[in-house]
Amino acid sequence: MNILQPNNKNNRLLITRYLQNLSKSFLLFFERIIIVSITLPIVLMSADIDSNETLLKKVSIESRLQDIDDNLAILDKKLAPDNSIWLKSYSNYNLYLDIEKKLDKIEKDIVKYGETKNLVSSRDLLLQQIQLFGEHIAPFEKLMQPPSIEPSQQITNPVAIISAISKINQNNQHREAYTKRYEELNKIVNLLKERLKLILKRNELSSDVDNATIKALKREITDFKSALITIEKTSEIFNRKIDEVNLEIKDRIAESTRTLISLGITIAIIIGLSILIKWLIGRYLKENRRIYMSNKAVNVITFTIIIFVIIFTYIENVSNLVTILGFASAGLAIAMKDGFTSFFAWFVIMFGGSIKVGDRIKVSMGGHTYVGDILDISLLRITLQEDVTFTTFETNRRAGRIIFVPNSYIFTNIVANYTHYTLRTVWDGIDIMITFDSNHKKASHIMKEIVKTFASGYTDMTRTQLNSLRDRYDLRNTNVEPRMFTFIDTYGIKLSIWYLTNAYGTLVLRSNISAKILESFHAESDIKIAYPTQTLNVNSTKFNPETVQQSNFMNNDISRETLNIKD
Repeated sequence: MNILQPNNKNNRLLITRYLQNLSKSFLLFFERIIIVSITLPIVLMSADIDSNETLLKKVSIESRLQDIDDNLAILDKKLAPDNSIWLKSYSNYNLYLDIEKKLDKIEKDIVKYGETKNLVSSRDLLLQQIQLFGEHIAPFEKLMQPPSIEPSQQITNPVAIISAISKINQNNQHREAYTKRYEELNKIVNLLKERLKLILKRNELSSDVDNATIKALKREITDFKSALITIEKTSEIFNRKIDEVNLEIKDRIAESTRTLISLGITIAIIIGLSILIKWLIGRYLKENRRIYMSNKAVNVITFTIIIFVIIFTYIENVSNLVTILGFASAGLAIAMKDGFTSFFAWFVIMFGGSIKVGDRIKVSMGGHTYVGDILDISLLRITLQEDVTFTTFETNRRAGRIIFVPNSYIFTNIVANYTHYTLRTVWDGIDIMITFDSNHKKASHIMKEIVKTFASGYTDMTRTQLNSLRDRYDLRNTNVEPRMFTFIDTYGIKLSIWYLTNAYGTLVLRSNISAKILESFHAESDIKIAYPTQTLNVNSTKFNPETVQQSNFMNNDISRETLNIKD
């Protein structure tokens, strides 16, 4: 209480100073609180901004790396070995070098450790792989070689013009193919450069790319650029060579075309004159036969002249004379068609000796067969007189007609000559069926004796004719005696007798022999001729349809033993 007394001046002074100091402290405290409350958000905001900038920078780098990786993936697909022959060749070359390195290492190991089983096996396997690859001295050695260009050839005939034009097109195709090789290689080099740029960018951002990878890529670019430079220079030389060859071929085509046009005009004039001559022939000649023969003569003369014109046009090159003659023959064949073929066949017939006037031949045309004697062989046709033969008896049922056969028939069909060279006889046969219970040995003997009697003269004549043919042909079978054959058939015994007869009178001798055989067989009781019959076994008490037996050839006698009837 005393210190609060007014008279105590010292105490009041102390209290006043204390209160002043206390108020200052409070003011300073509140001032600091206000400063902290104001500066703290600002500091915190600044820290957040720095953190966001760092995060954004990191995200940007990752995004750029991802873009680079995506672009690299696309480039890797484009640069896959299967997409280009260049990349495939380079891949095989690198594989070949790797195999060689492994082989060298194994060889050193063999020298160091000896020829162990594993090392020897590995070496043999690698050697086999190298043999499969062949020699790979350079990665693009074969691809850089251009196709071979043949020098231009002389055009010696019209057909060669087509070959020459084809040769120009072929050269241009070789040019395009080689240009495509160059463009493809250039594209690969650009892709490799782009890939290198992307890898270097990635290395700047992340530094995780192996230096060996970059070095290998640079070496690959160097190899491809070296090949590109080489093929570029080669392509320039190759194109010049193609241009030179194509120009030479075009000059020769132009020269040959002018010759061909001149030849065509000459041939047109000759044909025009022949048409005029034919018109005059038709105007002043009245007989058709004379008009026909005159027109044929004009055709032969016209095309003969054309042949000579063609020959003299291309006579400078004798090696092509055969070709020109072939063209002339083709022109004649087209103009005269079957007439020219028949005309040429006439020479074959005349000088071949296969058929001649008087021969009896057999021809088949239009589904019909004709046998007749050759009356005439003209330039265009063979004239036959159809005779009564076994063919007319069995098939045609008429004879005596005159048959005209084109000479060209001999080139496309078979001609059967019954009287070739000195032969005037042919083999003919008679078949007859007897029952199984007949005496077939006796029947065969009878038939053979009858044939010997009737055909003995033709047998001796044929023997003489065959002897005269020995100098012309190598004859192996010269047996001319009648031949007897016996066969078991389904419904009887078939006897077949074969004999030689006159080629011009086959039916006459066949008829006489057949009549004599029938007469002799009817005189024998143990020889029965089989013909279509029916045998019935009938029982009066019980009838069974299954007992009815049918046959095509049975006994010709129906007796009470054959037809059994019981009461």
